Amino acid sequence: METGKENKNIKYKLKGHETFSIREGWLSKGIKAVAENPKVFTEMYGADALGVGSNMAKAIRYWLKACGLTIKTPGKGVSLSEFGKAVLQYDPYFEENFTLWCIHINLVRNRENATCWYLFFKNNNLEEFTREEFENFMQEQFTKYAGTKEYSVRSLRDDCNVLLQMYSKEKVTENDPEDKKICPLSKLGVLRKSGNSYKRTMPDYSSISSDVLLYLLQGYSKETAISMEYLYSGELGVQSVLGIGGSMYQEYLEELAGEGYIDINRTAGLDMIYKLNQLSEKDIVLKFYEK
Repeated sequence: METGKENKNIKYKLKGHETFSIREGWLSKGIKAVAENPKVFTEMYGADALGVGSNMAKAIRYWLKACGLTIKTPGKGVSLSEFGKAVLQYDPYFEENFTLWCIHINLVRNRENATCWYLFFKNNNLEEFTREEFENFMQEQFTKYAGTKEYSVRSLRDDCNVLLQMYSKEKVTENDPEDKKICPLSKLGVLRKSGNSYKRTMPDYSSISSDVLLYLLQGYSKETAISMEYLYSGELGVQSVLGIGGSMYQEYLEELAGEGYIDINRTAGLDMIYKLNQLSEKDIVLKFYEK
């Protein structure tokens, strides 16, 4: 694991995952273990309690934090976040696409703990690429972000490899023993591999809902008003994080307006979105699960 601080206290992290991507069942196992014992990741419990190796236990701890499912409680270990508590109650096996989209959003926003995920998904600067092009792009982006070249290129490449595996590796056959190594986020369809190339893709309409857009919107800006164009194409906006097209975006906005969550003002070419309900992200998650 590597951390650093440069340029006005910018924090970043490399290789917190011990080279393991999120595996099927890991997050479910992790939130249940934390709920039962906040000190599950201490040396006294750790790997034995989770039934995995020590490096895997460190990876699970990292992913729970990076995905917004746990928070550190000084002197007490870790505890579930409000999001983590809601998932444990309503979707403990991570079967809902909504849950996976929220995890994806939390992950790419987490610039301090998942810096490479943030740098890749913050804009649509790289749409189709080879692994080499991806690594070169990420090295350039990371150097600009961190403000220093004093970091391990190997660790950065490990992050690149894990990111590509997480989003592009899919199940190909039934009862494949490798299935448990497939990351649940690959179901979202935001990245596809074809031969030696990777491509950012638009997710299936059935895998996403207006609730996902609402979750992204509420955490995107503290302001009550936001430009429709900026929410779509700005840094960490709808286009780059969710990968949906303009027409789908407009349709979901209309749904949210019809449900009374936002108001859309298109007069005088303003095209502004006004939040009518200052729901917290916790409120949005509970609203989805309870309905």
